[in-house]
Amino acid sequence: MRVLSLHLENFRNYTALDLEFGSRVNVLYGDNAQGKTNVIEALYLSASVRSHRTSKDKELIFHGKDYYKVSIEIQSDQHNLHSESLALSFFDADKSIGAVYKKRRMAFHNSIELDKISRYFGLFNAVIFAPEDLLLIKEGPSVRRRFMDILISQIRPSYFYDLQQYSRFLNQRNRVLKQIRSSTGKIIKNQSIPELDAWDSCMAPYAARIIIQRKHFSKRIAEYAARFHSNISNQKENLELRYHTVTGLNEVGEEINTLIMPNADPNPEIMNDIETHLLNKWRQTQTDDIEKGVTGFGPHRDDLEMSLNNLSIRLYASQGQQRSAALALKLSELSILQEETDEMPVLLLDDVFSELDACRRMALLKSIGEAQVFITCTDRDFVSKELIPLCPSMFSDASSIRYFRVHEGQIEATD
Repeated sequence: MRVLSLHLENFRNYTALDLEFGSRVNVLYGDNAQGKTNVIEALYLSASVRSHRTSKDKELIFHGKDYYKVSIEIQSDQHNLHSESLALSFFDADKSIGAVYKKRRMAFHNSIELDKISRYFGLFNAVIFAPEDLLLIKEGPSVRRRFMDILISQIRPSYFYDLQQYSRFLNQRNRVLKQIRSSTGKIIKNQSIPELDAWDSCMAPYAARIIIQRKHFSKRIAEYAARFHSNISNQKENLELRYHTVTGLNEVGEEINTLIMPNADPNPEIMNDIETHLLNKWRQTQTDDIEKGVTGFGPHRDDLEMSLNNLSIRLYASQGQQRSAALALKLSELSILQEETDEMPVLLLDDVFSELDACRRMALLKSIGEAQVFITCTDRDFVSKELIPLCPSMFSDASSIRYFRVHEGQIEATD
């Protein structure tokens, strides 16, 4: 997979930008706060439809404008005779004059608007390595769920649609819970509430599919991450990952791993068992949910629990061990994408080397292979002085490295 060019309109600190990239190594260098990470963010957005820095699209819009647009031209290693165009845009009604239209996100493939965002996933794959990766270890379950969701969505676009539908029905159920809590003086325990039962029935099939996919891919992430972490630590440490979901479903084991086949639906029998379990669980906890005003169980509470040598990595691991674990997770993401798509995704290395020692830098560089790479740093000489000595084979052809100087929202090639 290669990015041939990038076009930005009103994105972050760029009112307009057009760049053409090299097929191998692209280095964006310059002082801090000039716009290097914004380019990386735009490329990552083009793959995941989400920024790695914010969940709010309006924060990506240039100050004073009411929309942004990110367009890329890509070429697959498998079909290198022609290129494809992808574009994402977001319009913010709050900033538009008269607000004559609603907030809207649009996705395009070869200039044709897609009717569903889920159809966009899988067209372009990228993996980002950034200092924020440490949040995978230090922060709560939502960060690790997001990590799984973005990975699975790039491989199984229908999964993103399931997430959207589940979230929509979950919000409706939570709204009903709050209404009941505010209007009911006395809650009768174990009394089924028809409106909640109806939303439960809507949520169950989407929740079941989400759980099945997460169970399957979490096992693959665990296997790869354990292997990478062992190599980084010179076989001294054992990293373990365990998918934690609704009580009673953690035991859904090996049979799930035989259910996930390309372009195939999960086994209806297992689907039905999971749906039934979820429906019973939601019915049993209706009283508690009403008292709290939120749904206490479901895939929105899942986590990817991690331990190092049988101890919680979040509580007991050193900063260096946590960085190794985060790197192992990202390398597992890279490996799974490559395995599933039969080509290397684009690698986005955003100021990541400054956070890694020589051993971890080497582990990352060795994983790059023949992928197209984008590197950000403050000094152009960083590549020649720090990276080339570590991995000469990767940078053996100096002509394959393109340099771009970033200064105050302007970018110029300095090859």
